[in-house]
Amino acid sequence: MRSRTQRSAGNGEDTPALTRKAARARKLDRGPLPGLYGYNLRIAQVAVFENFIQVVGSSLASRMGGLTPGRFSLLVLLHANPGINQTDLSRGVGVDKSTLTPALDQLEKKGLIQRHRTAADRRTYALSLSPTGEALLAELMTKVELHEKNIVAGLTPSERSTLNRLLKKMARSLGSEAI
Repeated sequence: MRSRTQRSAGNGEDTPALTRKAARARKLDRGPLPGLYGYNLRIAQVAVFENFIQVVGSSLASRMGGLTPGRFSLLVLLHANPGINQTDLSRGVGVDKSTLTPALDQLEKKGLIQRHRTAADRRTYALSLSPTGEALLAELMTKVELHEKNIVAGLTPSERSTLNRLLKKMARSLGSEAI
């Protein structure tokens, strides 16, 4: 005997695709989640991340070994601060050095960044973009400009300014050094 989702489409009954679509359309009780700031920030972050990947495109992302907004931030900070050390870079992106190291390793492996030992402390590396990294960042910037427009498309100029101000204030109040 076939289950409801396995019945044929010819007799007017549900097909697997129609059943899945109906299940997705079903209203989900989210309990107290919609009133929680963290939940709403996370939902917005997921939507922003998905749009970033969509706008940047898979071919450009693969040239970085999997582009993420976080890796884009690393490229921007390295471009703006050539010779920065890993400690200052980790503070700039708001992650600890142990989290940052694998991303830097991947960027170096892709030929996008360069590490040079500093003369003052041979244990410390000065980080900078390679010429390939500079070219990739320039290409990314045009895509990111479109992505940024998408993020705030439904907001007025005043709301955009308020959103940015409040996000920064929130990060500072939680002790972020990245702001």
